[in-house]
Amino acid sequence: MPKINKDTLKTLKNGVKVFKYENKNSYNCYFQVGSTYAKSGKKYYGLGTKNIHEATIRANTKYKEWHTTNAEKSKKFLDFDLDVAQPYLRYKIRKYRNKTNIKDNEQGSRDKAKWENFLKPYFEDVNYHDTDEVERIIDDEVLSDLKEQGKSGNTINKYMSVLTQMYKRAKDRGTVNVIPDTPTQEVINTPRVAYENLELNLINRQCDELANTKKDIFFLDCKDYFNVCRSAGFRPGLEVLNLKRKDYKFLTDSKDPNYKVLEYTIWGTKTKPIHKPVANSFFTEKIFPEIINRHISSELKDDDYLLFPFLKNRKKLKNKAGKLFVDISKKLQLFYKDGGTRPLYSVRHTYATELYKKGAKIDDIATLMNTSPRMVMSVYLGLTSQNNVNLHKRVYGNMKIIK
Repeated sequence: MPKINKDTLKTLKNGVKVFKYENKNSYNCYFQVGSTYAKSGKKYYGLGTKNIHEATIRANTKYKEWHTTNAEKSKKFLDFDLDVAQPYLRYKIRKYRNKTNIKDNEQGSRDKAKWENFLKPYFEDVNYHDTDEVERIIDDEVLSDLKEQGKSGNTINKYMSVLTQMYKRAKDRGTVNVIPDTPTQEVINTPRVAYENLELNLINRQCDELANTKKDIFFLDCKDYFNVCRSAGFRPGLEVLNLKRKDYKFLTDSKDPNYKVLEYTIWGTKTKPIHKPVANSFFTEKIFPEIINRHISSELKDDDYLLFPFLKNRKKLKNKAGKLFVDISKKLQLFYKDGGTRPLYSVRHTYATELYKKGAKIDDIATLMNTSPRMVMSVYLGLTSQNNVNLHKRVYGNMKIIK
């Protein structure tokens, strides 16, 4: 096989390599597909152009075409745990096994515990070649959950280091081409900034426009999902997506039969077996009826999902809907704020902030959100600029200074 001219080699964001062979003028490309599809584990294509810009476009097209054609087959052979995590963990445990220092000797075991006890579920059914998706999961879910558990910045950084080292080892072994970025220490220590309700409404309008232009109800289902996330003290993700039609009911006040309360039942939360959050009244009256009537079918039963009732792979759905939220937020220039990012999980911060602005007690907010008062104050109501302004108004208000 002819040698690659390393001076012409360019690696694209999705891991595709664009290059020229020595003494050749036209560009070529290759990307990892696994030994199931090619003996070398790589798929090569001639791009038929001398222009690097055109070559990049064609290489991306080849990559998308191949993965579209082989998507269902390739899923069966991509296993993050087997292909990326375990080779690194075996190497790390073997490397530190004979260290005389006890702390060093246990380093591999500690990394394995971080993976098995926390990180592993986030990457099941995830294509580890999809760098954008892996980075979204790290930023949106892993970082948010570690913060909610009250982990310090240094501890969070150790979890991120495990993921980075896994990818570095995988790259050295030729399994992947690109190492995903993980949050910097500055980002880790920066509080999540809540969305304003008007900003979330703009994201809803984008979902409406996409549904109209693409003639696809999926985008309206996503809008419903985003609205349910902001209606009560949910952790965005599977807590919401696993709700069944039987998992909600309306409560009434014995003294006022017209006072209606929408109650959800969540099973197997991160902190207790059952949690029963209640939705805000505006959502109950104005938005929930639209969600219930989104899919009217005699085939739907109480055991069917409340949202996206005809889609069964909830983990894949969670990733797809979360990516759409981030894409729309970036398009509207809302995603980055005050040095941090605002993925879908930030809606949980919005929920806490809005209740706090309306005068709700910290203990009540914590109960609704299925967390502790300490976590509400330190994570969800961290002293961002706007929260500091709101705090000033509540504390000082109309206080008069007497000279």
